Amino acid sequence: MTWIPKTLARIFRQVRGVIRRLPGGNWLLAWTDPLHLARRLLQQAIRERAHYARGWLLDMGCGEQPYRDLFMNVTRYIGLDLPPNGQAELYGDGMKMPFRDAVFDTVLCNEVLEHVPEPSRLLEEAARVLRPGGVLLLTTPQTWGLHHEPHDFYRYTKYGLRYLGGKCGLEVIEVAPTCGLWATLTQRLTDTVIYTYAVGRSQWVITILSLLLAPVQLLGYGLDRLCGKRGDTLDHVMVARKP
Repeated sequence: MTWIPKTLARIFRQVRGVIRRLPGGNWLLAWTDPLHLARRLLQQAIRERAHYARGWLLDMGCGEQPYRDLFMNVTRYIGLDLPPNGQAELYGDGMKMPFRDAVFDTVLCNEVLEHVPEPSRLLEEAARVLRPGGVLLLTTPQTWGLHHEPHDFYRYTKYGLRYLGGKCGLEVIEVAPTCGLWATLTQRLTDTVIYTYAVGRSQWVITILSLLLAPVQLLGYGLDRLCGKRGDTLDHVMVARKP
């Protein structure tokens, strides 16, 4: 019976190949990523606010710098992260950054704040390195499962973000949800099924579940666009300016 998983895996590879050749096939296959909906919504939220970014930009906790190409008015982009991230231009801790005061026009902090035990210190550092009039563009989850354990400390409402921003001397321009209830429900269902029941199993199990759950993510995305960003949200995006 060991031939069954290999046969199923081959069939699904063939199905993916057929889909890829269809018009819009790559777009459809993107939805087989269990986190595609959350990532798509984050990218959309940042793209809509990319006009705030200009001049020198610091990407705190830059990861793979997935949004770098969105910032057309940035003249220098510096990624800061902990080692061994090879995508970072500099290694350092966001709680005590190796920069003098008032160096950057923009600070980007994407999905980092929830992993910091002292969030006020991180925001104070962001404010310190911003020039007067500079902008902080930040995203962080409100509804999400535990990840990168044990370094996962908080979830934030719009009220909590406004409080923290003001406490650290920033003028909060906007705190907005990335989605509404339907996208939140379907994304959480998808990633819970995959990461609870599929991780550690054969690749063909993950592939099958990902394909089966892709319509669930699409449904949530469509209902969210129809019903609006009401109810719960996966993430918030905050824009704040240094006076």
